Amino acid sequence: MPPFLLLTCLFITGTSVSPVALDPCSAYISLNEPWRNTDHQLDESQGPPLCDNHVNGEWYHFTGMAGDAMPTFCIPENHCGTHAPVWLNGSHPLEGDGIVQRQACASFNGNCCLWNTTVEVKACPGGYYVYRLTKPSVCFHVYCGHFYDICDEDCHGSCSDTSECTCAPGTVLGPDRQTCFDKNECEQNNGGCSEICVNLKNSYRCECGVGRVLRSDGKTCEDIEGCHNNNGGCSHSCLGSEKGYQCECPRGLVLSEDNHTCQVPVLCKSNAIEVSIPRELVGGLELFLTNTSCRGVSNGTHVNILFSLKTCGTVVDLRFR
Repeated sequence: MPPFLLLTCLFITGTSVSPVALDPCSAYISLNEPWRNTDHQLDESQGPPLCDNHVNGEWYHFTGMAGDAMPTFCIPENHCGTHAPVWLNGSHPLEGDGIVQRQACASFNGNCCLWNTTVEVKACPGGYYVYRLTKPSVCFHVYCGHFYDICDEDCHGSCSDTSECTCAPGTVLGPDRQTCFDKNECEQNNGGCSEICVNLKNSYRCECGVGRVLRSDGKTCEDIEGCHNNNGGCSHSCLGSEKGYQCECPRGLVLSEDNHTCQVPVLCKSNAIEVSIPRELVGGLELFLTNTSCRGVSNGTHVNILFSLKTCGTVVDLRFR
C-alpha cells in the first residue's frame, strides 16, 4: 500500500471557509520499509546508509516490516539501515493522554543520544501509535521501527471466565492489552543513577560524564584518579604526574572544553567556518561534509575545508551567554 496523507478538511458556511484539522490517528503517512526495523544491520556492500531527509513534521505510523512502533530503548549504531539510528527516549502514552511530546535520540560513536530532537506521539484506538517526526538536521539519521513481543497469556484468579496477559520483567502491557512494550526505568528517579541513565531493551544502565567512572554499585559516579583507570578518561594520550594527570592530543588536534577529548580545531569566523586537519591523520580518506559538494582540499601538509555559513547545509544556532 502506498503512503497516504490527509491534512485538513474545509467546511464552507456562507462566505467563510473554516479549516478543520483531522485526527492524526486517521491522517498519517505509513512507514513500512524493512530496512527501518531495529533488526536490520547496515551493510554498505549492499548500498549506502540511508537518511530520513524527506521527513518534515508530518504524522507517521510504523507498519508492515518496519515494525509496530518506535523502540523506546537505545539502538546500537549501524542499525535501521543507517549509521545513526533514532529511537524514542521515553515511554509511549496511553490513549487518554492525547498528544504528548517525547525526546528522540540518535545513537552514534558509543553515545546513545549524540543528537536529539522533540517529536509528538499519540496512542490511537486499536492499540497503535502515530508520531509527528521532525526532519533530522544532518545525515545519516533514520527513525527506527521495532517489533514488540506479544505477551504470554496467563491465567489470573479462578480462570473460569477470563484470562489476562502478563509481560516479562522490564516490559509493560500496551493499550491493545496484547503487546508488551519496553519499560523505561530511567523515567522514574533517573533509574537511581547519579548522572546519566540509558534505557536499554528490557533493562537500563548508568553512565558517567567525561573523566568520571561508575563505582561498584553501578549507579554512583566518582572522579578518575589517574591514567591507570580507563586511560584517565582521555580520548588519546594520558600523562601522569605528582599532582595528578592530564590528557594530551596528537599533533594537529586540540583538547575540547572537557579537557579529555581531542578534536579537530575549528575556526569560526563572522561569515565562514574553517577546518584544518593534518594530512597524516586523514591518510587516504577523502573528507567532505553532509553536502558532498563541500570537500576538503589538500595543501600537502593539511586537508582544509572552508565554507560559508550560508552553504553546505550549515545550521546557525545563536546562543547568548
